[in-house]
Amino acid sequence: MSLSLVLRGAVRCNAANLVKSARITPLKAYSTIVANAQRQTLKPLALTKMVAPVVREISVSAPRMASAESSHTAMWTLERLVSVGLLAIIPAAFIAPSQILDALLAISVVIHAHWGVEAMVVDYMRPSVVGNILPKVAHIALIVLSVATLGGLFYFIQNDVGLANGIKRFWAIKGKDAEEKKQS
Repeated sequence: MSLSLVLRGAVRCNAANLVKSARITPLKAYSTIVANAQRQTLKPLALTKMVAPVVREISVSAPRMASAESSHTAMWTLERLVSVGLLAIIPAAFIAPSQILDALLAISVVIHAHWGVEAMVVDYMRPSVVGNILPKVAHIALIVLSVATLGGLFYFIQNDVGLANGIKRFWAIKGKDAEEKKQS
């Protein structure tokens, strides 16, 4: 009975802690300790005093890579608000086209696409994989592309028919095949 208690308690022990607490050399194996315990008929309490329990520490602190000043929760919430806002802005821009709704649509779509592509750049262009320069170049190119796209959309809204009306006209274009079928 005492041997089974000793073995049950010993199984729960970490080998490294066993070596430290028993003050034995690493060459002395665990089986040697158990064999000695059987020969000396140690009580289970004596063996458990000799063996330190396994202590596992669980870290509840933030990862070191995250900056302490920024709030990623606020950014995630903002991204979700823009995504939900697109569900209202897109139909509104097509139902009642105006420069204000077109501008809201352009800003929302460009920032939504920018955040999506930025997430891909951050995920797949890690400096440990592609070096330190390529992620920076890709991020700068993304910013330039996003600003140019937003500028082009604003130009189209201000100097042409607007974003929603332009999309409606594009959808209204029929190909040559559709016209031939209509005429015959």
